[in-house]
Amino acid sequence: MSKLCCFASSALLVLAGLGAARAEDKVLVPGDPPLTQGMVDDYCRYVAWRSPSALDRAGGPQRFGQLIVNDWKNGDKARQRAVLADLKWWREDFPKLTPAERDRLIAGDPAPGADAQQRAREQEAIHMLMLQQLNDSRQLQVRALSNLQASHHETMMLIINNIRPSGRYEYNPATGRYDRYVPYGR
Repeated sequence: MSKLCCFASSALLVLAGLGAARAEDKVLVPGDPPLTQGMVDDYCRYVAWRSPSALDRAGGPQRFGQLIVNDWKNGDKARQRAVLADLKWWREDFPKLTPAERDRLIAGDPAPGADAQQRAREQEAIHMLMLQQLNDSRQLQVRALSNLQASHHETMMLIINNIRPSGRYEYNPATGRYDRYVPYGR
């Protein structure tokens, strides 16, 4: 009986540990399979190992992770399969490689699960992200210029109101001229 209690308590501790580990692995995009924070982090580590310049072109790991989340949300099944294949290789096969094999892979062998179309899609996604950032910065410039123009208009209207006359001259029939000044009633 005491062995059964020890086994049961050990099993509960193991299950609680697994549950806590899964609780920390937050689901970013539900689906089949769901995209978790651990998957995004591992994929960013994989890309950083495979091609550090790709992360730089994307704007860093957080921005690259957002690209993965967007692909998942858009339902791009081909991209999801490619990411899952790379993650499987990264998690299962990469730890088994020797440092020499790792160096050989970095030197020029194609990435496992990657093909020309996938690389083209990644380049296109990075290009689109760069265009989006350019568009965002352009919109900020336009907004700033618009605000400056509005401020300029308000200043000009204030100047016009300040130099506008505060009254008018009326015709004086006795003298035959406009010589009587009458202030405006405000």
